[in-house]
Amino acid sequence: MRTRAAATAADGYPVGLGGALSRCVPALVMSLGISLFLTLTLLVVPIYMMQVYDRVLSSRSLPTLFWLTVVVIGALIVHAVLQLSRSLLHQRLGEWLGERLAEIAIPATVARTLRDGTGSTQSLRDANEVRGFFAGRSLPTAMELLWTPLFFVVLFLLHPAYGAIAVAGAVLLTALGVINEIVSHRSLVTSSDASVQAHQHIGSAVRNAEIVEAMGLMDRIIVRWRQANGEAAAMARRGHLRSEAIAALSRFVRLALQVLLIATGAALIIERAVGPGTLFAAMIILGRALAPYEALIEGWRQWLSAWAAVRRLRDIEGEGTVRRSAAGLARPEGPLEIDRLVYVPPGASRPTLRGISLSVEPGEVLAIMGPSGAGKSTLARLIMGVWKPTSGAVRLDGQDVHQWDRATFGKVTGYLPQQVGLFDGTIAENIARLEDAPAEAIVAAARRADVHGLVGRLPHGYDTEITDPGFLLTGGQRQRIGLARALFGEPRLLVLDEPDANLDQAGSEALLAAVRWARSSGAIVILISHRNTLLSIADRILELRDGVAVRVADAVTEPVPEIAPRVAAALPRSA
Repeated sequence: MRTRAAATAADGYPVGLGGALSRCVPALVMSLGISLFLTLTLLVVPIYMMQVYDRVLSSRSLPTLFWLTVVVIGALIVHAVLQLSRSLLHQRLGEWLGERLAEIAIPATVARTLRDGTGSTQSLRDANEVRGFFAGRSLPTAMELLWTPLFFVVLFLLHPAYGAIAVAGAVLLTALGVINEIVSHRSLVTSSDASVQAHQHIGSAVRNAEIVEAMGLMDRIIVRWRQANGEAAAMARRGHLRSEAIAALSRFVRLALQVLLIATGAALIIERAVGPGTLFAAMIILGRALAPYEALIEGWRQWLSAWAAVRRLRDIEGEGTVRRSAAGLARPEGPLEIDRLVYVPPGASRPTLRGISLSVEPGEVLAIMGPSGAGKSTLARLIMGVWKPTSGAVRLDGQDVHQWDRATFGKVTGYLPQQVGLFDGTIAENIARLEDAPAEAIVAAARRADVHGLVGRLPHGYDTEITDPGFLLTGGQRQRIGLARALFGEPRLLVLDEPDANLDQAGSEALLAAVRWARSSGAIVILISHRNTLLSIADRILELRDGVAVRVADAVTEPVPEIAPRVAAALPRSA
């Protein structure tokens, strides 16, 4: 049985965070090799300077100076090309890794939101953090540090005293780096986590902007944000102060070492132990050798932030990964079977649904009734495979809906939730479920929902952007566009949760017509409502109370022409 994870692996893409990072290893090895050649080309300038001072000036040979200069300029051109190549390599690597991590972060965020409503875009920010780390200067600097022993070897060849000073400087800067990690790691990581919580407070307020404005909660929202942000700022300030103090100390150490090197070189020249050119060469090489150590200390925050982002991504990695099957499930023709269904929400001890069992045949309409909190919407989500049952199963044509590949399942089902959410994009894109569908199929779905004329009155028809500030969709309009989206593609299973909550009389009539069409096409239709209006079109009724099926009965139906006037009379008159 082929799973999406297996398909991903077979297509050559890594599975999971560990797989994505492992695929970066060849590129990092290539970058390490380029860094070696960059280090070697950096030695050209100090060697050139030493040759000019010790040989050219003493021999007064212009041809020697000319050819030395040509060779050095050629080496510098190679250095520039290699540096550009390494930068492009890391940029491309960061882009590739960012895409792979987003493929982990987005499903995990959606899964967490479905489970407990705590999902946020933090995981995407974490993916961007890691992408920026791989595309930035932190990794190349670390690779340059690995090749600094070549500089030390050259300094020892010039004179052991030069080499000893360089090694002592490297040891001191390494020690400062370790101290920086010890004193600032906890503060910066805690600050990062607290900053995430502060952003979540704001995200919650934005999602409930209407309530915040209507009930005057802005001051309290700001107070809560200040408390969370204050904690993050305090920890960041503490970590930043310690990190900057050590960075300042590292700069002092590097400058002091240069002064010590100059004094040592001058003494060696006075004693005629080395030539004057070696002093200038040693000064340049020492600066090159110690630069990566200082850069790592100053950029340690990027390493900590990237590590914290990887840790958070690892924590959520498995949340969006569910083994699902797409084999042999193209167009279901069999019934919907609910088998001893039990669901206990995460963190709860009491089940929301208990022992629900029934079967719905193709072409049959089931109305689910019951008071608020009876478990109707929970049952709808379980039927659509959004949530996994605690025990029991929901099967469509004999296949477990939760184990069904989501993309394949979506092509044969339609769903209208209580809270109709429309995506940023055009009306056509929303009806077509964000796919590039033929215009005929989009218009057909709109006509089934009787929303074609409504769309025609919008500023740009089907190309009208949902986010267009020039107009606002009413609740009824959003619900009818959501109904068209649910009817798109002639679904075999149609689940409508409170589909008439915001509809006027015309909308309710369109809804009834759409349900009749779905039933006549052989679809299984699940209607959830508090109102008795939809009972007129139902074949059977399931009544829920406290998560238990208290009644499953056949509805008393009449021919459509006879009940239509009564239905129209019972419909609400306001939008």
